[in-house]
Amino acid sequence: MRAGWYESCGAAEDVFHIGDMPNPVAATGEILVRLHTSGINPSDYKRRTNMKAGVEFPRVIPHSDGAGVVAALGTGTSGFKIGDRVWVFGAQWGRPFGTAAEFVSLPAAQVRPLPDDVGFDEGACFGIPAMTAYRSIFANGPVSGQTVYIPAALGRVGAYAMQFAKWGGATVIANASGSDKCAIACALGADICLDRLEGDLEARLMAETHGRGVDRVIEIDFPGNLAMNERIVADGGGIASYGAASAPQVTITLTPRRARNLSLQFVFVYSLRPDVIEETCAGVLRAQAAGALQHRIAGSFPLSELAKAHKFAETQSGTGHVIVRTD
Repeated sequence: MRAGWYESCGAAEDVFHIGDMPNPVAATGEILVRLHTSGINPSDYKRRTNMKAGVEFPRVIPHSDGAGVVAALGTGTSGFKIGDRVWVFGAQWGRPFGTAAEFVSLPAAQVRPLPDDVGFDEGACFGIPAMTAYRSIFANGPVSGQTVYIPAALGRVGAYAMQFAKWGGATVIANASGSDKCAIACALGADICLDRLEGDLEARLMAETHGRGVDRVIEIDFPGNLAMNERIVADGGGIASYGAASAPQVTITLTPRRARNLSLQFVFVYSLRPDVIEETCAGVLRAQAAGALQHRIAGSFPLSELAKAHKFAETQSGTGHVIVRTD
């Protein structure tokens, strides 16, 4: 099979190789998928550039997410047949070989049916971004009638979070930089979008909630925004954190929070319990079936341009997903 891989950490143009490797074989309990597309997530290029940590395995085929068709079934699998359209997730978590290749073999639990109305490009977005967003919105239960605040609303996760929250019956407040980006956020489901460039975000958010605050914050930078979030969360509300870009540690103000019942939910979809993964995947597919999801594709590249695709993904935050075509 054709595949893209790296054997040392560094810049994409310096470390990626494109070439032939033996086809994987579906082991017991696994499904072999002939991939058409592979989705790039921030974790993919952050691992590749992490010189301090080094390479996890002697050779790494990157990417966790992808979409394609079932090519073979290992013994002990059921529910699929050869030729079925599918999407996959978590392919390179704890494993050397991900989806930047023509084939991947994965445990059946990491393979899901791809709806007929969803293309392979969009299917490669269903994994980490959509699953993270779904879990962030619904980890503490239904959000119908609640107010959900989503910073970084046009990020890969944030854009899905807006749509899931709206589908779930919440009032959605987003923020984005500039009126043009706010217009995109509203088209994706935000009821209100606050322009970060206009300043005094906290005061405007509290005014929009008539001083009550929001029920839930879906936070990409928990340490960087905690000080404000502690002040804007309503009594009994919570923060779902799926990122910590600015610092590895944070100080939480306990005294007033104990009276106001703040909850914290840290979301890391790679290691969710099997039952939670099942519910999360089913929820993503329910939202898709309901017509609630738009999938934003910022760029699509052939496997031969894997390095170019990574460089593009690193610089295009807020514009959508970057897809690698593996067929």
